[in-house]
This record gives sequence, C-alpha cells and structure tokens, in this order.
Amino acid sequence: MRKYAFLPLIIAVILFLVFLFIPNKWLGFLISDKDVEHSKTALNPLMFQGEYFQNRLLQEPNMFPIYGSSELNRFDPFHPYNYFKANDEGFTTYLHGRGGTQSIHHFLNFAEQEGNLKNKKLVFIISPQWFTETGVDDFHFSPNYSMLQSYDLALNNKMDPQLKKKAMERLLQFDSVQRDFVLSTIYENEVTDGVKYPIKAALAKPVALINKKLMEKKDLYYSIMAEPLEKLHANPEMVAGKSFEQLKKHADEYGSQRITTNDLSINDKYYKKKIEFKLDELKDFRKHESYTESPEYEDFQMVLDVLKDAGAKPMFVSIPVNGKWYDYAGFPKERREEYYAKINKQVQNAGFPLVDFTGYEYEPHFISDTIHISWKGWVYLDREMADYWKQ
Repeated sequence: MRKYAFLPLIIAVILFLVFLFIPNKWLGFLISDKDVEHSKTALNPLMFQGEYFQNRLLQEPNMFPIYGSSELNRFDPFHPYNYFKANDEGFTTYLHGRGGTQSIHHFLNFAEQEGNLKNKKLVFIISPQWFTETGVDDFHFSPNYSMLQSYDLALNNKMDPQLKKKAMERLLQFDSVQRDFVLSTIYENEVTDGVKYPIKAALAKPVALINKKLMEKKDLYYSIMAEPLEKLHANPEMVAGKSFEQLKKHADEYGSQRITTNDLSINDKYYKKKIEFKLDELKDFRKHESYTESPEYEDFQMVLDVLKDAGAKPMFVSIPVNGKWYDYAGFPKERREEYYAKINKQVQNAGFPLVDFTGYEYEPHFISDTIHISWKGWVYLDREMADYWKQ
C-alpha cells in the first residue's frame, strides 16, 4: 500500500499543472458572445488589467477600440459606442480606460497586446490633466496597475530591448513593483544588463512564469463573472441617419437642457455637487499650475514607441479643457496653448495622425464639466472615427 501513498498527491499535482498551462482559449466556451458584448462598455478595471476579453475583442477584424480615461464613461446618445450602434459604419468599438488610467497603464496594456495590434486601427484620447508637474503617483498608479501585464513584460522577448528596459526603469519607481520581489528582481537584472542579481533573476523567471499562468486563470475567472454596465443613455432615434449639422444641433439642445445654473459651461449636476458651494475659494486656484513639464511626457512617449513597435495604426485625439472654467481657475490660456503645442508636436514627430480639438475650448457643449469631452464633442469625434476607418 505504501507505494500508492503518494498517488493522490501526484495526481493532484498533474491536474494542477494541466489546469495551469492549458491555454485560456481552450476554455473560451465558458464565455458567451453576450458576455463579450457586455465587456465593450463594462469599463471594468479587471478587464483592463487582464487579457482574455481584450484578446478576443482585438482579434475581431472590424474592431475599432477607444483608449482613454474618465471621459469614456460620459455616456449620452452621441457617445461613440451608442452612435455606432445606431449607425453602421462597418466597425464596432469597445472602451478601454477609466479615471486614473494614464500613459503608463496604457503602455503596459499595449505591450501585452502587441501581437494583436499589427495594422489595427484604434483611437487614443489624450487628457491634459495627465500632464501635471508630478505625473502619475503611487496613489493613482496602483488602482489601475496590472500585475499580469507587468509579468508579461518581464517575460517578453519580442519587444524592442531598449524600450523594454526604459519601461522597467520607470516601473521600478512605483511601490507596487518594488514590493514584488520576483518581479523587481527580474526588472533590476534587465535594466543593469544582467549585472545585478544574476542568480536570483535566473531562479525568479520560472517562478514568474508560474505566477503569470495563475494570473491568466484568475483573469479568465473574472471574465466569466463580469457584470455589464447598465446606464448607457442610448437614444438611437436621436442619432441614427442624421447629418453632422443635425447631430450638432441635437447635441446643443441636449447640452443646453443640462446647463442652466451657471455661465461656466458646466453641467448642473457636476456644478452643484463639486463647485457651487466653494466657488469663491476656487477662484485662481490653478494660477501656479502648468502642463508643460511633467514625467507624463516620457510615459506617453513609451505609448507612441510601443504602438510603433507593434505596427498599430492609432488615431490620437488631443482634447481641450473647458476654457471658461480654466480662465476662472487662473490657468492662463497662454500656458494651455503651450501644452497643446507640445503634445501635438510629440504625436506628429512620431508620425501618427492627430485629431486636434484644442481649438474648441469655448465651444458650447463640447465639454460637459471642467475637462471631459461629451455631447457635441462626441459628435465631432464620431465623424473623425468614421472618416479614419474609411482610409
């Protein structure tokens, strides 16, 4: 009997290894097409930090994804997802990003998805508020950080080596990476060209592979449990088959009904909740701020570089702030123009197409609060997306 004592343990280990290394795509039958459709607007960080849904979505030939941050959940009838559901332009879209998502998060995601980005058209919305003097800090980095994507980077042998090293050096500045002994050991070894921790790094890589496989299975589990976003505020009748001028008119009407309590072009709900009670103390509170010097520019350059390395076809969108509000807050227009010029030049130097909306700072109903594109802003973006897809 003794020779069979370890048989259950051996069987358990074998089953665990089979579970660990079986490709997720073999288990894809567990996730329905309806689940995949819901994921397009779920705006769930577990999806952004994972890979299963993204793999499946990006492999669709007519997928035209939008990457950004908090503006993506400003749903109204003119929002690109709602608009293109009502108007068939030959593609569908999904949304990637939420509040706090910045260039470094997008870089990690694109690095993991490089194999799915060859000749893939996508939209990337650049937010001015990313480019603060300090850039993204640990407090804002951690909630949107993907350990799975960081481990994928550690084991990635296809990316441009210099870009990979630059990314690792940047990521080592964050506590989430520093506290991970296995990951930080591999990163430190790579950025020093193998000088630091050669033995530890060699031992860490098999552990990293197992960790990554476990996280992939965890990602699949979360994909099965994903919940759809309910409030899309769609109104197909308002946007289907309408001309650009008609859409702008409807957007103006829609926006004017929601801005009735102030002359700062800020929707009533946001104004009452965030601004009205402290309006006086917010006067000139941004007078010492600037968006022209920031670590974010280097993070954004990595986004440009990884998309070029992947052979993707991004359309970058430079959006403005609310001009009236920023005037009131003391952030001068000249300083804003310096940021707009700098970020636009960075995109153009990379050779990518740029949609420049920064001339619409004072356009009524283009921005719905202080910084987020909505309403008429979406109408303009819808047109640009439709035109770019046809190119």
